[in-house]
Amino acid sequence: MRWDLKENVPVVSPSGEGWVLRNDFWLMSSWEKMRVEEFIQKFFGVKASLGSRFLVAHKMPSWEPGIDYASEIYGEGAKLGLLIHRVDKDAWAVEGTGALASILEGIGAAVNEIRESEAVSRRLKGKKIKIDTGKCADYCLVKAGDYVGFAKKTADNSYKIKDLARKGFRLLGEPAPSSLLNNNIDVLGKMADEAKSFIRKVVEKYGQNNEVPVAYSGGADSTALLSLAVEALGRERVIAVYTDTGMEFPETIAYAESVAARLGVRLVVLKSNYDPISEIRRRGIMSVENRWCTRLLKLEALKKFYREGGYRVYLDGARAYESSLREKTPRLSENPYIKGVTRALPIRDWPRLLVQLYLMWRGIPPNPLYDEGLTRIGCMVCPAMMNYELRLSYARNRSFHEAVMNSAGLSPEEYLSMRWKGR
Repeated sequence: MRWDLKENVPVVSPSGEGWVLRNDFWLMSSWEKMRVEEFIQKFFGVKASLGSRFLVAHKMPSWEPGIDYASEIYGEGAKLGLLIHRVDKDAWAVEGTGALASILEGIGAAVNEIRESEAVSRRLKGKKIKIDTGKCADYCLVKAGDYVGFAKKTADNSYKIKDLARKGFRLLGEPAPSSLLNNNIDVLGKMADEAKSFIRKVVEKYGQNNEVPVAYSGGADSTALLSLAVEALGRERVIAVYTDTGMEFPETIAYAESVAARLGVRLVVLKSNYDPISEIRRRGIMSVENRWCTRLLKLEALKKFYREGGYRVYLDGARAYESSLREKTPRLSENPYIKGVTRALPIRDWPRLLVQLYLMWRGIPPNPLYDEGLTRIGCMVCPAMMNYELRLSYARNRSFHEAVMNSAGLSPEEYLSMRWKGR
């Protein structure tokens, strides 16, 4: 990915030009940008209005148990830092770069001067320094010569300099929404054409001349795939298959219905024969190690539907960028839980940013839950959720979560800290 400095927009670059982003990357939601704004206001006393600006998040692995969300932040033509969420404090923080420190100084943030020579200032990164704690809280901006940087308080009340950069970074011009699509339209068009060609070849290979099912969840990936399938095959040949596990966000069910109506496709809603609360009481709460919920509440209904309909292939929006497991999943393979039916992954190699751009291109609004801070927008309770997402979901659907918690025999502390163990 590179950054167009004139237009102030990110550009997907398959050739490897610019930053090499090895994990999933996406346009930050308004909710994520608000966490950055709040942090800057709290620790540096300046207002950074990011709402209309494009920031890209790049997923990073957690390096310690207390962190459940970590992503690099790119924007204004630079890498700006890390946005992290700490479970133990239920708190968000930004560990900024020198580029971010320079930008914040430019909009009025106070910076503490370190009296070091120019030669020494270049070697300050990673070093501990003493700063009057009356001037700084947990985070501090520092400068030495032509360099400005970002420091974090340590256990011994000194400050460790996380990064330094030469002064001169600034907020770029206000980006025009149309510039984002215009700068990415070539790669977007090529990727969309390739996905549609793949869909046609798969359907032709498996001789499926009747309706072609798309596994639909109401998320961005499956919504983009549903639209691509309509473009490739025609709306009369595409059906959206949505499985209601009994734990779905009401907003997602409504969104799925609206998208199907917008695209003019038939929406089939499958209902599980199992009550999730009763099953939690019987089996214990679902966990990362034992995701019985997926097998029982979703795949059983899908298996029956595909078998009775005589379907030989279905389209799925899973992407390799999502996890190491999905990275290993072939573009064409048999789902081990649905024997005899081939799963095709037309957008397997798309980053989330490309999915977002495609939906913008086609004028399809995203599921509103994304801008509420959620990334898992199917079930209200899910072992794949990050801790902060569970808390957001709990606040929205408290009565349902209390039923789950009571059925599992968990205390509120155990439940909200996600210390779940499947029996």
